[in-house]
Amino acid sequence: MLRDRFGRPLTHLRISVTNSCNYSCVFCHREGFFEDSGEELSPEDWDFFIEVAAGLGLRYYKFTGGEPLLYRGIVDVVASVKKHGGVPSITTNGYLLREFAEPLSKAGVDHINVSLHSLRREVYAAITGRDSLDEVLAGIREALKHGIRLKINYLVLKPNIDEASSLIEFASENGVDVNVIELIPLGMTKDLYEELHADLGGIVKHLEAVSIEKRVEAFQNRVVYVLPSGAWVYVIKGYGYPLLCAGCTRIRVGPDGRLKLCLYRGDVYLDTRPSIKARDADGVRRAIMKAAELREPYFRSCL
Repeated sequence: MLRDRFGRPLTHLRISVTNSCNYSCVFCHREGFFEDSGEELSPEDWDFFIEVAAGLGLRYYKFTGGEPLLYRGIVDVVASVKKHGGVPSITTNGYLLREFAEPLSKAGVDHINVSLHSLRREVYAAITGRDSLDEVLAGIREALKHGIRLKINYLVLKPNIDEASSLIEFASENGVDVNVIELIPLGMTKDLYEELHADLGGIVKHLEAVSIEKRVEAFQNRVVYVLPSGAWVYVIKGYGYPLLCAGCTRIRVGPDGRLKLCLYRGDVYLDTRPSIKARDADGVRRAIMKAAELREPYFRSCL
């Protein structure tokens, strides 16, 4: 297993398979890949990359975008992870989930995160730039029908903070977990961040009162509240939170194969595309090992 000089293992890859998206969310940070080369890797390229990464002990693969269900080979890359002994998951806006639920289930997806920031049509449209709440809810129902484990990604903003209870109740009623996520100041102006950012303190206080158990996950030291329904609610504070960095076991990969060490860092990219295209396993392996060596906590006051 690869470890950085702070002792943190490298076991997770967050892969942006495409920068294309059918939404225009007000908070989008493009996974930190702001420069788009327009050169997406093919499913065969990703299969090769995943095989090499799996050989280095990387087990967990989260496919994102843009919108990953717009990537024509998304089912194939999920199947590749399973073939090489890994655990594949997806983060999606849910618009195309109804269409993809069955093939993704058959490909062996472990779970799917669905962004659901409001249950009110007008608020949902204002946040995402698309009036498509009905399509997303239909996708959630279809995924559940096929036995897919779901998590709702609820990014807390001033326009939707009053929906925390209703979204958590919706999740509980449907046997779905929830990520309650704090907005981070990335990919937006300072003024927009201050206009949208909402403190999670009130939601945490509510969860402390209604949960039957509180846990801390090893991955990013995420605090988890277990509700009487059995649903788990994860509270994710992603900025200025050294404990998250201390428990981070992830690097990111862009659509063109560039490795990114941290969401917040834009100074180090390791380009694996030439090695992938040449099917040079040693070149990809060296790049991943170098990424592990160079990783460091962005917030590290606790280390």
